Amino acid sequence: MEFPDLAREKQRIIERFSHENDITPDDIRVIASPYRICPLGAHIDHQGGPVLGMTINAYTLMAFVATDNRIARLRSRNYPGRVEFELDRIPEATGSFWGIYARAAALALKEEFALEHGIIGLLDGMLPGCGLSSSASVLLAYLLAFSRVNHIQLQPWDYVRLTRRAENKYIGLNNGILDQTSIVFGRRSHLLHIDTKAETVRELPDALEESHYRILVVYSGYSRELTTTGYNSRVQECREAAARLARLEGLEPVQTLSDVPPETFERHGHQIAPHLARRARHYFDEVQRVHQGLDAWQKGSIEEFGQLMLASCQSSIEQYECGSPAIHDLQQIVSAADGVYGSRYSGGGFGGCVIGFVKPTHAATAAEDIQEAYRKQHPEVADQAVVYLAETADGANFI
Repeated sequence: MEFPDLAREKQRIIERFSHENDITPDDIRVIASPYRICPLGAHIDHQGGPVLGMTINAYTLMAFVATDNRIARLRSRNYPGRVEFELDRIPEATGSFWGIYARAAALALKEEFALEHGIIGLLDGMLPGCGLSSSASVLLAYLLAFSRVNHIQLQPWDYVRLTRRAENKYIGLNNGILDQTSIVFGRRSHLLHIDTKAETVRELPDALEESHYRILVVYSGYSRELTTTGYNSRVQECREAAARLARLEGLEPVQTLSDVPPETFERHGHQIAPHLARRARHYFDEVQRVHQGLDAWQKGSIEEFGQLMLASCQSSIEQYECGSPAIHDLQQIVSAADGVYGSRYSGGGFGGCVIGFVKPTHAATAAEDIQEAYRKQHPEVADQAVVYLAETADGANFI
């Protein structure tokens, strides 16, 4: 299955929003904030590790207009209920669980800027809650909308910083900057090399120009909310591993594993708790896989790149110890499909999607085989599980 055509979806959301609110279509602005995949760099951005990101042609769409007051009034086509709050008195709860993202975006922006105008908005996500960073996607959509109606000029890295603030401070997710950086800087036919410690981005053109692969996005049927899984506990374990390794080496106190030399782990890894050693092992090995993946990508070796994805996923299972039985099953099915170069979990690994790269000549058949095999193994989510063939796309913008 292909993701819907963006131009057609833009027209649909404008027509629906115009009809619901009796607003002239010419007054409506639309934001397309894409989802992202991370082929390599699993679970290390929160430790300052390097990661590889790519935006795909699946989006959060947001149609909106400015209000003359400080009211935010929102509806989502994906979730029930409406969200409404005053920007002068942003509440602790918005009445609908999905409203936490609008609230977090407004609070993060209000720390630095005056918000004189609210918005009326309609949102529609193509595959929300699936492990493709739809949460960062929707947060960026809100930030773009609030900034536009309040005439706030932000630079790309401002959006990254504000999105992370919204996630860390107002949602309670202890993540890094992989998601928002990928979505802000995403570019069609490019892979992003993100140094999350130095906060730099390199755009790497696709040597193969997508002629040798298609992107597989396979939704397990199980959504996940990262704040209620083991995500935050894994982040804390990585920080504990970093602190203990630094102490054993006689270093100054550190916060993340990127502050610990690899040689320190090799010398002292056996002296820390086994589960902390496994988290650190995953980090240092994944950093190497990112570097190897860069070389493979730049020389056009999608086969080597795919093998590194498989190794990354295996480390996520054995060393980082994330995942669920359904996701384990799905990744094995995807990796075994004819023509698949490599695959791994997407997102926190406790639900959501498996992403992979597949030969174009095998893509349609592989998608059918994967869907059939997974639905037989997990009939309880047969109606929700779906396989998409995706393409690269540009980052978040007004369309």
